[in-house]
This record gives sequence, C-alpha cells and structure tokens, in this order.
Amino acid sequence: MTKKHPKDESPIEALTSESARQRWELFHRAIAHAKESNNALLDDGDSRSVDTESAGPLLTIVR
Repeated sequence: MTKKHPKDESPIEALTSESARQRWELFHRAIAHAKESNNALLDDGDSRSVDTESAGPLLTIVR
C-alpha cells in the first residue's frame, strides 16, 4: 500500500478518494469510447446510404 496520502488524511480516506478518482476516469473513458463508436457507426451509415442510393431505390410506391 502506498503512503502518498497527506499527513492529516487517513489511509482509508486516501484509498476512497483514489477509488473515486479511478471510477471517474473510467466513466470518462467509457463516454469517450461511446462517442467514438457512435460517430463511427454514423460515418459507416452515411457511406452505406451513398452506396444504396447509387444502386437504385429500395421501395417504390404503387397505386
């Protein structure tokens, strides 16, 4: 166990604050990953829509 906590802070409080910091870091990493994933899917969807437009209509209206 490290002893990098201030003199007036107990090791338990230091561990708790370190744990909270790690949770926040993980949370922010997860958000960044979700944004990147979402953007990649949107970009992939855009390229597919361009391909399908050149292939012809998928639906036609018949009266």
